[in-house]
Amino acid sequence: MQLVMKMKGISPLVATVLLIAFVVSIAGILSIWLNSLTVSTTQLVGTEASIAITCSYGGIRLLDLRYSNNFLTGGIENTGSITLGNLTLQIIYLNLTTERFNLCLEGGAAKSCPSPTLLLYPRELVYFNVSCSENFDKIRVLTNCTSVYFEAGRGDVSL
Repeated sequence: MQLVMKMKGISPLVATVLLIAFVVSIAGILSIWLNSLTVSTTQLVGTEASIAITCSYGGIRLLDLRYSNNFLTGGIENTGSITLGNLTLQIIYLNLTTERFNLCLEGGAAKSCPSPTLLLYPRELVYFNVSCSENFDKIRVLTNCTSVYFEAGRGDVSL
């Protein structure tokens, strides 16, 4: 005689309750994740917007550019109404290579340093003196505000 076992599944009521509990728990996890994503994104956008608004009041220019005996000299003036920092002088050569000089203040003049520490207050003017090759094409001054920079061409430099 053969034993026949009757296998029974779970009742439809228990299956429905388990399915609803699973869906509710997944929805809860997703809502917590979405909430934290929304908060962090909102904070990031707010910070970036604040920086963009602040930087819109910035301005900078290069003036009195001269090249002599493998040295480029000139002035950097903050023409805006906010303090600018991390000033970097970038020289672009005719062969499209670049050279960067991080600027810091020493003895009343801007000079090249390992890291940019120069702060330029509104309407402040500093002069720099850096060594470079004579085959330069453009000179840029960059700041901590990516939208605030100035570029001068070879024609703007007295040789």
